[in-house]
Amino acid sequence: MKKNRIKIPIVLFAALLLTGCGDAAAEGTEESSKQISQSITEETESHTVTEEESVTETEPVVTTFTITAVGDCAIGALQTHGYTGSFHQYYDENGEDYFFENFREVFEADDLTLANLECVLTDETERVEKTFNIKGHPEYVGILASSSVEACSLGNNHTQDYGTASLTDTQEALTEAGVLYAYNDTVAYYTTEDGIKVAMLSANLLSEENERYLLEGIEKARQEGADVIIASCHWGIERDYYPTDYQQETAHRLIDAGVDLVIGHHPHVLQGIEYYKGKMICYSLGNFCFGANRNPSDKNTIVFQQTFTFVDGEVQDDVEARIIPSRLSGKNNSNNYQPVIAAGEQALDIIDKMNEYSSPYSEISFDKEGNLIINE
Repeated sequence: MKKNRIKIPIVLFAALLLTGCGDAAAEGTEESSKQISQSITEETESHTVTEEESVTETEPVVTTFTITAVGDCAIGALQTHGYTGSFHQYYDENGEDYFFENFREVFEADDLTLANLECVLTDETERVEKTFNIKGHPEYVGILASSSVEACSLGNNHTQDYGTASLTDTQEALTEAGVLYAYNDTVAYYTTEDGIKVAMLSANLLSEENERYLLEGIEKARQEGADVIIASCHWGIERDYYPTDYQQETAHRLIDAGVDLVIGHHPHVLQGIEYYKGKMICYSLGNFCFGANRNPSDKNTIVFQQTFTFVDGEVQDDVEARIIPSRLSGKNNSNNYQPVIAAGEQALDIIDKMNEYSSPYSEISFDKEGNLIINE
């Protein structure tokens, strides 16, 4: 009974609305129609924005990594050098910023600069009995750190010139300065701001059994998720402008095993560059900042740069590289231990020589600006 009492007034009120408020009802219907139309439009616009956002999210992510590599750096002097005219005197008179002054902007502009440190940084005085012992003071590490040299290879024949303690001293100096080092079973890792992980390996291949350090290092780097693997190899014959068969065969083995770039040292002069299976091999970059020789007869050197491009985390096959023709001294008749970028005819001569040294190994060349041309 309570429900019937409620229904009657509702029915009467509805009848009044239908008979006396027809215009209002029509207006309400029109307004309702507008609201529905507006709702559909908003939903369509919202759907369009969502599609645009979806397109943006699927665009490929492109990142790059640029490495600069330089040759032998002996930031010290031989045991036979007196003080006058030595690397030590130049350091005392000019400070740590002097030596790489002409390349600091180049090193700062890349992602990673890698040098071969061919000396020990120690205050040890008892040297190993050999013809050439190269030593700098531990504070000389500032030469590297202040010039944006992020890493160095220690796999060479001078890492223990003053005993095992001198190697430890060198490693400690580098670590305290924030400079990475690769040496035998020590793999150095560097991660760029974009998250590209680079692994660096280094070994003295004048003892061929040390090749195992590089092959084992490649496997370690893979397990650690490295995006780029770089191998620094100390090998070859001093003052010979062409690599040995062993250098070439080893470089090919390393690339076949997974290395992305091979950097060579030890001959103290330039050797050619090879393009092999989409990878670059620099057989020798020569000397760079070299305090162990007061007046090298051949002062030509190069700085090698390569940029790796990644799309959605995958490295691309295209190779973008260049050489910067340089001289290890700003003087022609002596070594002032301050490398300079070559200019004019001198620069063109160095590029021509690199094309000559490289010609037996692959169909590449370098143009007048030093840019790599792949002719295959």
